[in-house]
Amino acid sequence: MVSLVHCATRLRVSVRDSGRVDLGAVSGLPGVIGVATLGDQIQIVVGPQAVERAHAALALALHVPIKESEAGGAGDSGPDAAPAESPHRRPIVRPLYVLMDIVAPLLPTFVAAGMLLALHNILSAPGVFGQGSVAATVPWLDGLSALIGILGIGVFTLLPVFVGYSAAARFGGSPFLGAAMGAALVAAPFVVDAGSFPALHVGGGGSWTIAGVDVLGIDYRGTVIPIVAIAYLLTLIERGLGTVLRGAARFLLVPMLTLLLTGVLAFLVVGPVLRFAGDGFARLIALVYEQSGLLGGVVFGALYPLLVLTGTHQSLVSLELGLLATGGSFIFPAAGAANLAQAGACFAVAVLAGRRTRLRALAAGAGLPACVGIAEPAIFGINLRLRFPFIAAVIASSIGGGVLAAFNVQAVTLGAAGVVGVASIAPGSGLAYLAAIGASGMIAFLVTLVWGRSGRARALVEDAVHTVPADGARPGGLGTLDS
Repeated sequence: MVSLVHCATRLRVSVRDSGRVDLGAVSGLPGVIGVATLGDQIQIVVGPQAVERAHAALALALHVPIKESEAGGAGDSGPDAAPAESPHRRPIVRPLYVLMDIVAPLLPTFVAAGMLLALHNILSAPGVFGQGSVAATVPWLDGLSALIGILGIGVFTLLPVFVGYSAAARFGGSPFLGAAMGAALVAAPFVVDAGSFPALHVGGGGSWTIAGVDVLGIDYRGTVIPIVAIAYLLTLIERGLGTVLRGAARFLLVPMLTLLLTGVLAFLVVGPVLRFAGDGFARLIALVYEQSGLLGGVVFGALYPLLVLTGTHQSLVSLELGLLATGGSFIFPAAGAANLAQAGACFAVAVLAGRRTRLRALAAGAGLPACVGIAEPAIFGINLRLRFPFIAAVIASSIGGGVLAAFNVQAVTLGAAGVVGVASIAPGSGLAYLAAIGASGMIAFLVTLVWGRSGRARALVEDAVHTVPADGARPGGLGTLDS
């Protein structure tokens, strides 16, 4: 062994000859989530809660001295943690891997919630198996369908809470402070609109005043990127305060001041900037689409997965409601094509992963919800992690968007942007919608499958297969994909 260090979730063991390491035996050890190799470095995924204990125990067993910089201090688990030893972590893609580190522990929850929402959509959407919904046709299913929907939507409604916890842990801060900040972001619009506190003066759509500045009551539900940025700021503030305050003052004041200062930045800077930028971008998209015809459909089809990735697709809601009020929306059909593209790419990854691997189970499980409108598990859990499936899905989504624009397919109501979304499409355009989203899914599947059998893409899939142990290799539930 050459060296032993760790980051937020993994032990990084550099060895002289990685070929002599029995990866199967290591992945079968209790508590090991997955194992991957990068050159002569063995990365053992054990999770953010156990990594420091595992590092200390392994260092003790191998008589390796623990340096302060290796013991999980702030410098080791920050956003630039251990980038140099990995040939894959070029500076330009480092933020992508940081995002994957944050989302990876949430993947099983995403998949579970996504499948529950998919089932709810099938049971509650009208026109799927008849004129009415399944739940309306079979009355005893109505309550059960509502329960299934609540269990699924809860995860995505409170997503900033989960991401805030994971992001703060990844950046080396207090995960519970990250969760608390996420909870504040989610709760703010409802507290403002409800008038729960006299100091929050509601004025025209949910806003209140801080030091003479009107703060918008932005809805952060289902967003990822804003809370990641805010968690990073929170970690920097917490570290800075920790170096100034000591003893009892540190225990009493650092958490409170961290939340207060982070909250001021979040609500006065991050939130308004994202709100104005998102609204302006939405108006620009509508203008380009209306003026560009087929080309506009291609461009918007390619952009939509990127909007979901950054969370700015939430800004399209007000635009879509306005379009629906004036006759029809191009956004909903394009979202359906984008979701089916993510599903097709996921199913191709499942094929590439081979039999009896957890990667296949996770990819198939993430692809199914995308077919009926829930693409986050597919995007964050599988496609973005491997990169090339996400690119293939963007290509396929752009083609699907072009087909939809060519046939002027529009939605007349909101619904589940997937296969069952045909019930929301204007009469006479249902077949064109199904053909477009089906083509989008098939193209993504084929491009991913062909791309994944060659060169660097094949190595990425093989690394992912080794990162997630095969069935039976480790007791417990689904493992996580960690890069």
